[in-house]
Amino acid sequence: MKDLKVRLRYLPKINADKFIDELVGLIAWAHHRFLWIHPFKDYNGRIGRLLINIILLNLDLPPIELQVDTPAGRKKYIDALQQADAGSYEKLEKLIRSALEETIGEI
Repeated sequence: MKDLKVRLRYLPKINADKFIDELVGLIAWAHHRFLWIHPFKDYNGRIGRLLINIILLNLDLPPIELQVDTPAGRKKYIDALQQADAGSYEKLEKLIRSALEETIGEI
């Protein structure tokens, strides 16, 4: 939690050019780290996805919904988490960015 607190403190201002990139990276990292410490192989994604929205709401941003309801969506999500396990957050960041853009588009 100390890492998250520090990373949140150094997040750029919302109107900064790199805000979205930094936010997506922070959320992907926090989500994966939370799931990483979970002691079961099922990742406990529901609670992890709730953590994403708690972070967003604390930043006065709208909650997002990662598309994991369909078999294809769940497969993408699990694949992204497995890639993060191997040190690559690119796929997880892409899923988060897509959900964020979709939510912003709806507002």
